[in-house]
Amino acid sequence: MSAEPFPMRKARDHAVASIIERAEADPEFRAVLLANPHEGVKRTLGIDPIPGFKINVIEEKPGEVTIVLPAAVEESELSDELLDLASGGTSFSAFVLYGPPYPDKKPKR
Repeated sequence: MSAEPFPMRKARDHAVASIIERAEADPEFRAVLLANPHEGVKRTLGIDPIPGFKINVIEEKPGEVTIVLPAAVEESELSDELLDLASGGTSFSAFVLYGPPYPDKKPKR
């Protein structure tokens, strides 16, 4: 494993962290995310960046630990959908640099 994660994994980790943070703070959003993951992602990022992919959201129960292993795919072996995403104008880099839009988020004290 290299010291620096792949750029797509770094963007994904950042997006997932933002989604989890919002789900922990907003029970209504958490319910939407569990019922319709694509809608939850869209509400957080402003777009659904991967509409052709299945998104699984698993809510851990007390006494459980869930470990998710990413697919064993090299950056050079990205699917056509992710390559189209990267070249089509939807930019994860803007999300990584500026974060998702939170128009109703209250500042932390």
